Amino acid sequence: MRPCLLILWISLVLTQVLAVSLSVNNSCNHTVLLFTQTSFGDIRNNIRLRAGDTQDMAITPDWVGAINVGTRCRKCSGKCMTGGPSWNGETPFSRAEFNWIPDSGKVFYDVSLIYGYNVGMEIRANTSTCHPFACTLPPGCPVPGPGGSCFSGCCSSPEACADGALPSSGGGCPQNAFAGPHSSFFFTNCPNAYAFPTNDGASGGQPANNVVSECDSTDVILTLCPETTSNIP
Repeated sequence: MRPCLLILWISLVLTQVLAVSLSVNNSCNHTVLLFTQTSFGDIRNNIRLRAGDTQDMAITPDWVGAINVGTRCRKCSGKCMTGGPSWNGETPFSRAEFNWIPDSGKVFYDVSLIYGYNVGMEIRANTSTCHPFACTLPPGCPVPGPGGSCFSGCCSSPEACADGALPSSGGGCPQNAFAGPHSSFFFTNCPNAYAFPTNDGASGGQPANNVVSECDSTDVILTLCPETTSNIP
């Protein structure tokens, strides 16, 4: 093979290996704000997504981070009824977390309710070999929040969440790790979503639910308000 063709072939192979995509489908009946937090790589941020619309988040192949959801957000001030403006749990929000590893062609993802809940979520990869994780909480939230949301299970009351669900000084979940006063409502009704930081069994956290999916697909869709809940042991 000639050198120029070899370089082209290598380039094409790398492009295929590194090709990743993340789309968000808003199945809610209202507009939401997608606020993204990034540990590594790049992604679109502060996206207003209308009901019924889908947004390509334009991630880079190495993106690691999370998508937080805000509801009833004002365009001028940026304040939201839920999910803002501090994004620390003071007002509840649902959170989807992702970690793409392009060298291995894998992605790790999870739904987190550590900061509360304001919309249901489903994360699904474009392959039948990976588990879709979904959470839609039923009525009965122990600490109801505004707009039908639910405060974090780490908080015993809205006042206890005033500085955020997991403030640096501690919070409702002891040492920001183990189950809080109302975490059981979350891990019972959404067993494939994080109810508290060590819900995956880290550091001896119990219950140790199946909350992190390891998937060999890099084409992922996050659906908001899917009206479904997964229960994968």
